[in-house]
Amino acid sequence: MEEMAPLPGQVQAPVMDEIIGDIIISLEKANEEAEALSCPFYERVFALIIHGLLHILGHDHIDDRNKARRMRYRERKLLDYVRSHQLYKELTG
Repeated sequence: MEEMAPLPGQVQAPVMDEIIGDIIISLEKANEEAEALSCPFYERVFALIIHGLLHILGHDHIDDRNKARRMRYRERKLLDYVRSHQLYKELTG
């Protein structure tokens, strides 16, 4: 497959030829957690996906308060972005 050059102002994402990690989510557990947290189901699922992605990218929250704080900050920023996206609004509408 031929790679396309990025459009002006866009950054070319690296091509990944290998899997760098897995995210496994129990939808039953996510639903229980959503109910316990009084948040929408899809919001909880997206929060778990974001949490898993950050771990795959090397972020951690165990044994270091500063790293935990930075990870929570990134989680909040990414979840805010997801919540603001039109597709999320249509999904949860």
